[in-house]
Amino acid sequence: TPTASGKTLAYLLPILQDKLMNPGGRHLFMFPTKALAQDQLALFRKWNEVLGKNWQISTFDGDTPPQERKNAKKAGDFILTNPDMLHSGVLPHHLTWKNYFENLRTIVIDEMHTYLGVFGSNVANVFRRMNRILAHYEASPQYIFSSATIANPLELAQNLCEKEVQLVSESGSPEGEKHFLFYNPPLIDEAQNRQSPYRAAAQIGELLIKNKIACIFFARSRIRVELLVSLIRDRLPWHLKDKVMGYRGGYLPLERRKIERGLRDKEILGVVSTNALELGIDIGMLQAVVSIGYPGRVSSLLQQFGRAGRKKEPALAIMVATPGALDQYLMHQPDFFTGSNAEAAIINPNNLVIFMQHLKCAAYEMRFHENDLFAGTGVKEYLDYFAESKLIVKKEDSYLWSDRSYPAADISLRSAAQDNFVIVDKTHPAEDKVIGEVDYFSAPTMVHSEAIYIHQGKHFYVDELKWDERRAEVREVKSDYYTDAHQKVHLSVISHDEKRPIDSRGRFKELTLNWGEVTVNTKAYLYKKIKIQTNENLGWGEIHTPEIDMHTQAAWVEFTMPDTSLDKFMGQLLTRAAYVLKQMAPLVALCDSRDLAVMGFYKDEQFKDQAIVFYDSFPGGVGLSAKLVRNLGSLISMAMVSIQSCTCKEGCPSCIGVWDLEQGINESLSDKELEAKRQIYYQYPFKKACFDLLHWLYEACEAESILANH
Repeated sequence: TPTASGKTLAYLLPILQDKLMNPGGRHLFMFPTKALAQDQLALFRKWNEVLGKNWQISTFDGDTPPQERKNAKKAGDFILTNPDMLHSGVLPHHLTWKNYFENLRTIVIDEMHTYLGVFGSNVANVFRRMNRILAHYEASPQYIFSSATIANPLELAQNLCEKEVQLVSESGSPEGEKHFLFYNPPLIDEAQNRQSPYRAAAQIGELLIKNKIACIFFARSRIRVELLVSLIRDRLPWHLKDKVMGYRGGYLPLERRKIERGLRDKEILGVVSTNALELGIDIGMLQAVVSIGYPGRVSSLLQQFGRAGRKKEPALAIMVATPGALDQYLMHQPDFFTGSNAEAAIINPNNLVIFMQHLKCAAYEMRFHENDLFAGTGVKEYLDYFAESKLIVKKEDSYLWSDRSYPAADISLRSAAQDNFVIVDKTHPAEDKVIGEVDYFSAPTMVHSEAIYIHQGKHFYVDELKWDERRAEVREVKSDYYTDAHQKVHLSVISHDEKRPIDSRGRFKELTLNWGEVTVNTKAYLYKKIKIQTNENLGWGEIHTPEIDMHTQAAWVEFTMPDTSLDKFMGQLLTRAAYVLKQMAPLVALCDSRDLAVMGFYKDEQFKDQAIVFYDSFPGGVGLSAKLVRNLGSLISMAMVSIQSCTCKEGCPSCIGVWDLEQGINESLSDKELEAKRQIYYQYPFKKACFDLLHWLYEACEAESILANH
């Protein structure tokens, strides 16, 4: 059902009734984030007080003090946790939870719609492991799932817990009047550059805050959160500057709780957040929500819009378009929003990489016998493989974990590395303090040496990134610029699983669709200094951090053009085609734009003469790239509409992008050579050539009838 429709009350009241009738029963509540669990804890304790009970109600996560953890294990009536803690802190130690599991009557999975892709696939395997442990303790608790609007709630719930589920989908909650505004910032010059969407959002924020309208802004990244906080504060009088705060991953728990409390108590009028506040955390009554850029899914946009106007209050919901091709396509196709239903939530728990990882965890937790099943599948072959690798020892018909490793520690459910980097403020040498943290994959671009790290509007200069210590040392500075890092990406094909030749009707000498697995090697190499007020480039510097490898799924289109006159510009032409396809991909794959990548290759040793490669941005992959190539015609048709509807002459960021300055820097060109290459580039009709290339590919796809969803 929609946001603020009373889902929490719908599952909590029956559980409270059950607890009154079965005092010894235990109940487990799982929320996707620690912040949401903390928010619900206050509500649960309020009910405890109202009912005059002395039930043990506590969170069990990384922020829970050791003594409270002991109490929860021993006598926890209601335990609120998250899937990460269930995976690594509960199931591997189930012997210490014996009494709890034996008396477990209910398992609640709140915000079920967030369990998508790799995250959802991992969580489904966590439930497979838990069901195995519950069967061992002869417990059969009831599962209750709570979800915002998605197309397939019943299917997703059954795929997560692998049990029969009954759907309750009616909502009788009141809804206030809501006004929707889709705003495309104006063009500011003849080169088709638009006003920055974050400047536009700051102007809107100034109006809302000055008129005491409680509001929330959703930005697409951590750095954008901090930039927008600064931009809004710069437009406000001094007495209102502290009424605007940022909220994102990397903030310490106490700071996040303080911000949530400030919103509820109306001490804070505006908050700028990543999707961390997209979920149902109680942050009081908001009157307006502003989303900067399309988040990749209609359901995510509806979740964000649902944060304002709860109950019967009128509300304003605004989406500010970015200059990117995806947002510009949507601004020209407004029926997409009104005609689209919420998307289906897709998971693949049988992804071999994910399945094998959790099978190791299951073997660590309890022995297997030869005929045992895991997720309804015989696993003897896999266990024999582990035995050959010395992870497991086989005794008669039993398989016992024998390795000294702790397999759960090596698996992140959200596909980010476990070893985060701490950020230490050394502004005052005698008062070092940790002000935040950043994940392993983001460290090279966010906290490299000489970076500007922004935290709650304050600027910190990174003196040193100590990679081996997982530590970034920073000091507060006054800065009128921020840093924007860039990475080189190299692909290596590991396996070529399938190849499908396509008859191109003479457009290409050869055309094939391909599926396989690749290793993605990323190396941060360059950062630019961007002036906050004008967005001008103030210079650049080099980044010296290690390369990072990721194994994932990929799909690609290989072809050979018969017209060799295009060779001079073919590399850039393929880059432009990849750009516009990447922009449109979320509409076909139903995902966030950061969930996948698209690259163009020209005469690369891994591929044919020309290739466009799609790959999943998750270790192991989840099938997004394969879905794109299976639906290539649909994707290309959207890309062609995007190019046609753009009013520019020869290409711009709103359709095929522009030639990148850092390419010239990477090639070590002089300023004179750089300018000469830029002039040659702009003399070539890339927009028409890119459209023609996509049109030829589209005709070939249609001729072969490979369109799965046109």
